[in-house]
Amino acid sequence: MRIQREWEKEHDKRSSFYVGEADLNYWEARAKDFSQMRASRNWEFGRRILETLENELPPESTVLDVGAGPGSLLIPFSASSRIRNVTAVEPALSMISELKKNATQSGIFNFQILACPWEKVNTDGLASCFDLAIISITLWIFRDMKKQIRRLEKCSRSFCCVVASIDDNVDKSGDSLWEKILGDTPRPNYSEFPFIFNLLYNMGRRPEVRFIDHQAERSTAIRIRQQKLFYAKYTQITPDIEHIIEKDIQNRARNGVVLEDYTSAAIWWKRPDPMRWVKTRPQKEAAYAPKTYNL
Repeated sequence: MRIQREWEKEHDKRSSFYVGEADLNYWEARAKDFSQMRASRNWEFGRRILETLENELPPESTVLDVGAGPGSLLIPFSASSRIRNVTAVEPALSMISELKKNATQSGIFNFQILACPWEKVNTDGLASCFDLAIISITLWIFRDMKKQIRRLEKCSRSFCCVVASIDDNVDKSGDSLWEKILGDTPRPNYSEFPFIFNLLYNMGRRPEVRFIDHQAERSTAIRIRQQKLFYAKYTQITPDIEHIIEKDIQNRARNGVVLEDYTSAAIWWKRPDPMRWVKTRPQKEAAYAPKTYNL
């Protein structure tokens, strides 16, 4: 399938740039900044996703939250009167610690955690267990995107959703910082949306899409630390690079806080009848998106 091959090329190109820690240890180190980012503005990111999907779900729904992080979706979802229970899949122990802390502070207890990587979860044991199976800003990690979508569908009995990045820096200030640090080295592509939507369409699904604008607040110190961790994946962080990062963040901060705009895409679809999976023929690849909505 051409879309899958193109995704694999992007994945491999991005991976070829890495010189530092880019996998689980990276996310272990990022737990505090990611927690502050997702919790900001009363969990705005997760609330916007919930607003998009809530009316699709029956009362007393159960949810599988893959790549749960510090509770980005789990906190607002678990607080919804429409959702009975959330099962979180999260391998990073520091993220789990942040999730538990955030849940306790929010008075959230109707959840459980599978503390392991998604690719090691036994989906046979979770077959058709959830009204909604959702994976948020996580699918880009996997080279075998189609396989992971199949695994997600296996766990659902109603709906599936992928929350995908559009661009991780809407105002393009990150492009300027990238050039200052890494020069002509191409900036890696983390935008999952076009690949995921077209792959789903080609698999015979009929995904619906909503583009969601949201903001994130982080302290200047936390954002500087996050950017140093990010660029350490691609180059050695020298004192000169540290100074460039610190100056860039400080210039964008107001009163010790960095406020940034983001756009994500919620892509959801009804899980097909498992008996039809083997019969589904690839569709003509989509050259357009269905009706979309902005919140």
